Amino acid sequence: MKTCKRNALLLAVILTLLSGCVSTLPDKKKIKDPVVYEQKNLEIAHGFLQKGYPARAISRLEEILKVNKNSARAYGMLGVVYQAQGEYTLAEKNFKRSLRIDSDASDVRNNYGVLLYELDRHKEARIQFEKVTEDIYYEQRSRTFENLGFVALKVKDVKEAEKNFQRALRLDNNLPRASLEMAQLSLDKRNYVDAERYYKNYQNLARSGRPTARSLWLGIQIAQALRDREALDENADKLTRLYPGSQEYRKYQASLRNE
Repeated sequence: MKTCKRNALLLAVILTLLSGCVSTLPDKKKIKDPVVYEQKNLEIAHGFLQKGYPARAISRLEEILKVNKNSARAYGMLGVVYQAQGEYTLAEKNFKRSLRIDSDASDVRNNYGVLLYELDRHKEARIQFEKVTEDIYYEQRSRTFENLGFVALKVKDVKEAEKNFQRALRLDNNLPRASLEMAQLSLDKRNYVDAERYYKNYQNLARSGRPTARSLWLGIQIAQALRDREALDENADKLTRLYPGSQEYRKYQASLRNE
């Protein structure tokens, strides 16, 4: 893999990390400051993971644990690396060990919640995310409310999902996924004005990326409801060009026949 891929939910940046990799390990005999040594190797491990070298990342993290066997941050990152490899048992083991050492590590707890969500253990994921949202100083708290929204959708609790997506957007309006979900939920309630508002926010935030078939079909439905011919034609043209074989395109064609 060329980059560190994301799960359906967003993993937190587990530390304040810098980019870059160094190919040689420092001599442990020359370690003067274990804290600096740990941070440096965490940065290097993160760089290896981003560049698609998880085994090298693990080696770096193990070097940290040789110096400090109680490094919560090293165990927390090991959880991320193992999860990226699909080694879910090892990932959970390391997340739990990290949290036993430092139960206040909100980034680790969020990432553990993401793992539980990926394993369809939604009730357990919700517990972890709710614990994280109690930390008002956590910089990515908005993302955790967003994660709670996706958990609620999985268990078909629409009201809870809407509440959490709205909370996420109040904390940070620059969340494209929460904006898209709120556009969908508003459309489902036939609240077309709010649906359009959330959808436009999503479009502005996701402008640089390739639209998905789902987002284009959602835009078409909102435009149809509001009789916005320009927006309808724009989204329909993109859906036709980019996803002619998609289920969303077939739904669009069916909507034309029903007019």
